[in-house]
Amino acid sequence: MLGQSISFGRLACVSLLVALSACDSPSPRFMGAPATRVSVDGTEFTVRQLGNEVEVIRTSAEYRPRKSEVLTKAVLAIQHATGCRVDPDGFDGDHNIILARVYCP
Repeated sequence: MLGQSISFGRLACVSLLVALSACDSPSPRFMGAPATRVSVDGTEFTVRQLGNEVEVIRTSAEYRPRKSEVLTKAVLAIQHATGCRVDPDGFDGDHNIILARVYCP
């Protein structure tokens, strides 16, 4: 019986994580900014821009994504959604939320 409880608990936890991974609620600062959904090589992002600052949220569920790959795809998503160039010194984030400074024509 205990083994079944643990399995059910793990299933419930994984289900919750999958549901939350698709969440794209912006940080308070970016609330109200228009959202653009972009897909780059199978990774889904929501991009929001306020002036020369951008918030990118990965919305696709991926098993153990490599941070370097996610960040590379995020740069492409930003460029596609905004038409702007990403400042390499103004770019930081993790597997799920990335903040960037951009230069727009």
